[in-house]
Amino acid sequence: MTAERENQAGEPISGNMAVCAFVSGSILFKKLSPEDIDAIYQKARLVCYAKNEVVIREGDTERDLYLLMKGNVKVETAIGDGEMVLAQLARGAFFGEVALLTGQPRTATVTAQDEVQAVVIDGDQMAEFLTRYPKIGKLMRTVMEGRVRSAIEKAQE
Repeated sequence: MTAERENQAGEPISGNMAVCAFVSGSILFKKLSPEDIDAIYQKARLVCYAKNEVVIREGDTERDLYLLMKGNVKVETAIGDGEMVLAQLARGAFFGEVALLTGQPRTATVTAQDEVQAVVIDGDQMAEFLTRYPKIGKLMRTVMEGRVRSAIEKAQE
């Protein structure tokens, strides 16, 4: 674990009713069994990021999934000598799905546009849920495909 990741360990969400309600209300987790949603509560953590702080760096190899609870983030990727903004995401959005689904390094850098709170779910735990709940993986793939199409369109402009 890098020093940057150690500083972003966050706090456990178990016992934080507002955060737990946010997670269980997410489109990704509405169909989980009570035992599995509780397992997320036990392992997930709430991490805060300051304005302009990098949440995910392109090329990183960690596979955690992020649920954006508060604030806005910018998603961008390196193109030649510059950067291309792929998306702006707000409360309720998830990100980090590409590395989780493909096992490949991060494909974009995600930066906090203001004060951000994100629920971070361990990539290994999410991989287990994808096996037990294929519909979660299908939904994530659909979102990922839409984001890829959008990126291709932006690159062609």
